[in-house]
Amino acid sequence: MSLKGMTGFGRSEFVADWGRGHWEARSVNGRGLDMRLNLPSGYERIDPDVRARVKARFARGNFQVALSMDTRQADVDLGIDNRKLSALARRSRLMSRLPGVEAAGFEGLLSVRGVISSGGRSEVVIDEAGASQLLAGLDKALDMLEQSRIEEGNALHDVLEGLVVSLEEQVVIAETEAAQQPQLVRERFEKRVKALMGEDGELTEERLAQEAAVFASKADVLEELDRLKAHLVTARDLFAQKDAVGRRLDFLCQELNREANTLCSKSASLGLTNCGLAMKAAIDQFKEQVQNVE
Repeated sequence: MSLKGMTGFGRSEFVADWGRGHWEARSVNGRGLDMRLNLPSGYERIDPDVRARVKARFARGNFQVALSMDTRQADVDLGIDNRKLSALARRSRLMSRLPGVEAAGFEGLLSVRGVISSGGRSEVVIDEAGASQLLAGLDKALDMLEQSRIEEGNALHDVLEGLVVSLEEQVVIAETEAAQQPQLVRERFEKRVKALMGEDGELTEERLAQEAAVFASKADVLEELDRLKAHLVTARDLFAQKDAVGRRLDFLCQELNREANTLCSKSASLGLTNCGLAMKAAIDQFKEQVQNVE
């Protein structure tokens, strides 16, 4: 089994020289490969490498990849707005002259919003070694994501294989029903000829030839059944391939549906019609599940 799904999640935590962080990577179904990255400011250098790693491992899906960093406290530059602190201290002393009001302490003044400003974390500079640490963490998250997609693919394989078996069973039943098709079509043709002749018993050779051609085209459904069997063999071959086969399986659904529709339109018996309808129902389920295959 080599089918892969398109839904999955991966997470990894790592420790770099300047702090610790974690990667999260998730994917859902998509017609192609689309990617949204969320990197902290200063980490733009690794953007191309992240995209390249995802594209190297996956063929289809909508991906969201996010990096979160918790840089060490030592990297934080704290700044005190002395002007604002002095103004607050003066106001506190003035207010303390009122009955029952005490002057604010130093810690209280520092807790006022805007007095202390983290001049932001010191600017992160990612060198080659730092990039390697970050990307090693990404690889672990992508490993987990890929494994979850493989597990979904295994489950999809079981469902799709069951539907192929169901279709093969319907083809066998249809082959039995098809044995009666020529006789049933002949009987319908005779009834049609009698109806066209009407009371005067006249029917031109040209009209007779036209009607005969229409009914002759419906007499044989073996070609449709042979093509259905060939398509089911192709489906199993695709299941075993290592490449992304979701698009090819989706196209195969169209071919299966075309043959089932033709079978129903040619059918001259209720049994064969029921087989065709059962096939169409299974093909619809097959197509629905294929949308999840990479």
